[in-house]
Amino acid sequence: MKIVRGDIMEETELVTSIDEVIINVKQFNKDLEEGTNLVSQLTMFKQWYYISSLGMFGPSKYIGYKNMNTLRYNRGKGKTGIDTEKVLTKWFIKLPTSSKDENMYMNKLIGLINSYDKNVRSNSCIHILK
Repeated sequence: MKIVRGDIMEETELVTSIDEVIINVKQFNKDLEEGTNLVSQLTMFKQWYYISSLGMFGPSKYIGYKNMNTLRYNRGKGKTGIDTEKVLTKWFIKLPTSSKDENMYMNKLIGLINSYDKNVRSNSCIHILK
């Protein structure tokens, strides 16, 4: 997928390995800690992916593209969660709504999002590694 930003054409590719996903999850959390404009977008994310070995979440639309960071994310312009969700199913499973595990991870996500004075979107979903 190509994204036009001003006069710059940038290629945006989907991740092809779990290692790329892990790098993106770490970057997403680093960007949050640094107070980037991602904080203001936290209520927009619906599909959340959790990596227990990191103890970190990341939204599909951010972690599903290669080499992501706040600037490249650009408030999600030119990106679609539909494409990222398809590729992320290689490594993750969606937890059933209101299951014991989903409730446990949702509470962790709520804690994270609330720490930035934001609320989790009411229809958010949690995915964990297979």
